[in-house]
Amino acid sequence: MSGITAATPKVAPQGLEAPPTDEAPALSKSEQRAIEKEESKFQEFLVVLDDQGTRAVEKAFEMPVGPERRQYVAKTLIDNMVKTQQPLWKVLDGLQQSGHVSARRGYTPLWIQNSIVVYGDDTAMTTMANAAGVAQAVKSATHTLDRPGKYIDQLAPIEDAVSGASEALADLPVDVDGATAAKAGSKAAAKKPDLADDPQWNLSRVHIDKANKDGLTGKGVTVGIIDTGVDVNSPFLLGNYRGYDPDSGTRSDLANWYDSVAESRSPSPVDEGEHGSHVTGTILGHYAGVQVGGAPDAKWVAARGLGPQGGTDGMLLSSFQNMVAPRVPTPGTSPGSKRVLALGPDIINNSWGSDDGTSTSYMNALRNMDAMGIINVFAAGNDGGGAGTIGSPASSPHIITVGATDRDDSPADFSSRGPNPLPVEGGGEPVPFIAMPGVDIRSSIPGGELESGWQGTSMATPLATSVIALAQQAALEETGRMFDTRAMKEVLKRSAVDVAEKGPDDATGYGIVMADKLRASVKAVAKELGLGEQAAAK
Repeated sequence: MSGITAATPKVAPQGLEAPPTDEAPALSKSEQRAIEKEESKFQEFLVVLDDQGTRAVEKAFEMPVGPERRQYVAKTLIDNMVKTQQPLWKVLDGLQQSGHVSARRGYTPLWIQNSIVVYGDDTAMTTMANAAGVAQAVKSATHTLDRPGKYIDQLAPIEDAVSGASEALADLPVDVDGATAAKAGSKAAAKKPDLADDPQWNLSRVHIDKANKDGLTGKGVTVGIIDTGVDVNSPFLLGNYRGYDPDSGTRSDLANWYDSVAESRSPSPVDEGEHGSHVTGTILGHYAGVQVGGAPDAKWVAARGLGPQGGTDGMLLSSFQNMVAPRVPTPGTSPGSKRVLALGPDIINNSWGSDDGTSTSYMNALRNMDAMGIINVFAAGNDGGGAGTIGSPASSPHIITVGATDRDDSPADFSSRGPNPLPVEGGGEPVPFIAMPGVDIRSSIPGGELESGWQGTSMATPLATSVIALAQQAALEETGRMFDTRAMKEVLKRSAVDVAEKGPDDATGYGIVMADKLRASVKAVAKELGLGEQAAAK
């Protein structure tokens, strides 16, 4: 198990790095009002450093995906953070003592990209903007759920409470080839089924059943979800939670859950917004014979990066950092904590974003996770069918961006389109990169129920994540290691079917990915890129 430690800067006890461990005494109403008045003068802003350490991690892209690659990148980034940020921590300590930085929320150094999240006033922001080694100090943006707003009313949600096997058989997805159990003497159905009455038409459309029958179920793959949280007690989700032990029925949330919402700091996975549970269900949900997710054997971990008002840059960057390298306690005579890279996920699902496709706020963090070998999957956005409506971070070249299609394989009206408003490294690839079903999607919601009628690129993205989890399992089996973003993009291209304009386009990218093509595509890409001796032997 890989672990890394670094010098710990002085930060306020309720900074983003870890929730407070001691329960604070109850405050009177007058004390609470006084605190709120004092805090109202502060705002969250990011201090972005000149030296992002990107050149130092460049060679990681040539390393095999695995522990050594993660360790190299993380250690390099942490060393760079300590070297470049230490003088700034002293400045921030002084600003905090003089009342310009919040005594309650303080500041939090980040290494996932070389920045500092600060809760301070205008004086603090101006001071930090003019400090040596700082590229800029900028007010944090707030990002929201990637849900299509007014379009959601086109399909009224239908609650389908599923409590046992008695209802399960009626809800199983139809065989995507139409080769259902036919009566004696009847002819097989058409090759492409009628998806109109299929409650899990999204799974059927991409041939999830065929891939699962071929043994691709997401086994051995861990998926991270950054969203509104997850209802860990949902029967559709509990069994796949990495912290759950089915033999003992016990659960450990250590290194499996992180809550960035300062007002709550829940020690266990919760979901007050439903969105994260619905997303997680589409990735891996199943219960009592009902399968709503494409990778039923994948494991999940989660971070609540989105609160009732959305998620700030600080909340979301902190969620990334604590997910890819969660802190665990180090017992002994000098107890502390360390970051354990081996507990980071293989894929991260991000069904959120902003409508500003030109923003580069997350560019370095996403590049660094790409260097570590972690694949980030992002929703394209729901800003309609106009050209160049792609959002951010969906415009980053270091991720896989997903658009949405309907039952007719047409681009959904709400799904954001390219071209990419940012200059793209390497000549430019379509954005979105692929598209997946994202209209009238049924999945899990808090309380152990299923709900239909959801739509948005938020719903298309987790299906893409589930397919990538299947491909990573295939990569492990065929090559002995997982693929990075570059190799995975080649797999998805080979496994996609064109559904809009001929060739890659700005609405659906390379098309809809067929899960039953993944294994063959993995083998071909492994051979072409020389990934793994096992692949060559086969």
